[in-house]
Amino acid sequence: MRRPESLTTYSVEVSPTAWKQLAHLPLETYQRIREALDGTAARLRTPTPLPLPRKVAPPVITRSIELEGYLALYEVDMERRRLTLREVVRHSLRGP
Repeated sequence: MRRPESLTTYSVEVSPTAWKQLAHLPLETYQRIREALDGTAARLRTPTPLPLPRKVAPPVITRSIELEGYLALYEVDMERRRLTLREVVRHSLRGP
């Protein structure tokens, strides 16, 4: 049986691709990305579920966090209450 807090909190997972990319980052950058994702997961609230027809796939939302010159791409699976880091890429700010 799931504990009550696990019914409302989101877990944070890391894809194999993202783990490989995180391995090349400085430890401090990795820690800040992880803290940002943990904070995001803690702020997510489970919406009141609407009944979906069986033919409709549950929504998965793709978002990103920019931190220290890196872009962390993650997905939020509201049905499974899971935030999954998919990719971490170097991000440079360029003007037009």
